[in-house]
Amino acid sequence: MTTSMTSTVPLNVKCLLDAYVGGGQLPGAFVACIKKDSDKPLYMYQTGWKEVQDEKLHGNLGERALYRIYSMTKPIVSVLTMIIRDEGTLELDDPISKYLPMFKKHPKVMEADGKLSEAQRPITIRHLLTHTSGFTYGFFPSFPKIVGMYQDRKMASLDEIFGNTAKEICEKLSQIPLCFHPGDHFQYSLSTDVLGYLLEVATGKTLSQLLQEKLLGPLEMSDTTFKIPEEDLKRVHPLYFLEPGFTITRNMKGYEDTEARGLGKPPVLESGGGGLFSTGEDYLKFMQFLLNEGEYKGRRLMKKKTFKEMTETNQLKGNKTLAESILPGGYPALSGKGWNLIGSIVTDDSISHHGAIGEYGWGGYASTYFQVDPSNGIAFLLLTQVVPSGGLYLRPQLSYAVHNASS
Repeated sequence: MTTSMTSTVPLNVKCLLDAYVGGGQLPGAFVACIKKDSDKPLYMYQTGWKEVQDEKLHGNLGERALYRIYSMTKPIVSVLTMIIRDEGTLELDDPISKYLPMFKKHPKVMEADGKLSEAQRPITIRHLLTHTSGFTYGFFPSFPKIVGMYQDRKMASLDEIFGNTAKEICEKLSQIPLCFHPGDHFQYSLSTDVLGYLLEVATGKTLSQLLQEKLLGPLEMSDTTFKIPEEDLKRVHPLYFLEPGFTITRNMKGYEDTEARGLGKPPVLESGGGGLFSTGEDYLKFMQFLLNEGEYKGRRLMKKKTFKEMTETNQLKGNKTLAESILPGGYPALSGKGWNLIGSIVTDDSISHHGAIGEYGWGGYASTYFQVDPSNGIAFLLLTQVVPSGGLYLRPQLSYAVHNASS
């Protein structure tokens, strides 16, 4: 099923998505592009989802269909943190031990030779925002000795992570050596889950309460939530698995709990790092807030100075790119990109093929993605439900197509 939701969809964007769906690599996709200071999308397009439309959704839901956005939760929680910082509740360079007593004991770092040493500095809130804390994820192959400790504590897979409360995750992490000295390197990690719990402790409110009060409510993001009520289950797209041969299947063995999490009942973990569901309509409102530099419908939700601090600067030590900062041995695919306080940021467009200098965004485990391009005043959103992410080359291809169509 192919549906043009607006009449101005660029042909190159349409053909790219249709090729992925027609080739059996995507079950379907929703893409939209918006412009700064505009209340209407430049275009929206949905393709595929025939099985879902016929058997489950009973019609074209388009931007109202619900998706697991996984790590696209992180930018939302990062923005929430900056809003709370504006209120004077915390500072970015506060040590996390100020709020989380399990981290009061000075952390240990496992050096390359396997020996433990005292961390050269405490972990701060800024380190959590930039994934330079020294934490990792238990399913990454780097730092095998440390990853083994994550596995021993039931934090290896997504199913295991989501089976812990945020407090339990923090308690377990406090028992495990760091991968490096805080601030020295970038390692994608459970940092935003720690951050979510820190915000709860600092304010005395749950993460969902904070989000609703300070961000989701003001942005009118009524469908963005950690729990889908029974009456809305029919709006949730199913997950698909990308097989090694680049075809998709509904065989979700090993992902059953991940797919069921938050459907009809509250999750064990309100995951700041990957727990939200959202819709195209809702996430576009968040992106419009970003494009408008902290404003939504004429109301300022964040100080302009704070917004610029959050989005305009690569925060990695020595102004390194992600490719240079990741251990061990770097990661060439991320050349030309650094990390601001909410996601990756293009620092060199002669190397990176992902966008213009200053463009920033991030993706989610089910192959979702968004980018904000301040210099050209546009942003685009991709929503689908294929795990794991990174198996397809769609994200950079779509970025290229959107920019070509907008130039």
